[in-house]
Amino acid sequence: MRPVIDHVPFAASDLDALVERFEAAGFDPTYGGEHPGAGTEMAAVVLPDGSYLELVGPTRDNPDRWPSYFAAADPFAGPCDWCVETGSVHAECQRVIDHDVTVHGPIHGRRERPDGTLVEWDHAFLGGDDALLPFVVSDRTPREYRVPDSDLYGSPVSGISWVVLATDDLAGAVERFQRLYRLPEPDYDYDDAYGDLARFPGQDVVVCQPASGRVRERLDQLGPGPVSVLLSADIDAARHRHPLDGGREWFGRRVRFVDGFDRSLGVVSL
Repeated sequence: MRPVIDHVPFAASDLDALVERFEAAGFDPTYGGEHPGAGTEMAAVVLPDGSYLELVGPTRDNPDRWPSYFAAADPFAGPCDWCVETGSVHAECQRVIDHDVTVHGPIHGRRERPDGTLVEWDHAFLGGDDALLPFVVSDRTPREYRVPDSDLYGSPVSGISWVVLATDDLAGAVERFQRLYRLPEPDYDYDDAYGDLARFPGQDVVVCQPASGRVRERLDQLGPGPVSVLLSADIDAARHRHPLDGGREWFGRRVRFVDGFDRSLGVVSL
């Protein structure tokens, strides 16, 4: 199973403030409702290819998921997990259990959209306490109930290209992904802020092992997991719609970060 990204949640202590941050950067989030019993609510930035960024905030003091991210938010904690769509969560759970991966789930999820539409799905979290491995989702109701049409058609941004995962053990993470997903040998690069980088050709995953700086501090505080999301874009066109800076090159492709997100959100050339 190739891990194709369905969506990436971004956590904040206040959802309204997070929505305003995305709006100021040229995006148009759509409110999606509360997760009953989970203590969270969400909005979505749906991208033209159907992937999306899920903006999540707590509705109570003890949300069921990502409490350390909400506690760390001041007011914005950035990406807190990443999700892969699968045809059957139950079958995927059994597959990864056969690879000695810890599983929490399957879990029945639901929320009611503001228009009254009931959205239902199954999901499961893989790999224990950290977010290095994705959680998986399959829809019980039509996917378009969960993921409405994008407001970004015609945008220079087309979808999620790479989720960047931080770890203390780059070699171990590479081996873990290769064993679980039969991925090819990665290409390697280096960035001053992210440290050593490994990217699996043709895949949506980049793994980094930071030595110092903000990414290192985040890894120490929150553990292994996503630190940045890079969207596929025509960068020259994107700079006219989104505030971009931090020019650099990874694996021969141009990377820019969106102002106001502390390098947790950026774009990469097509």
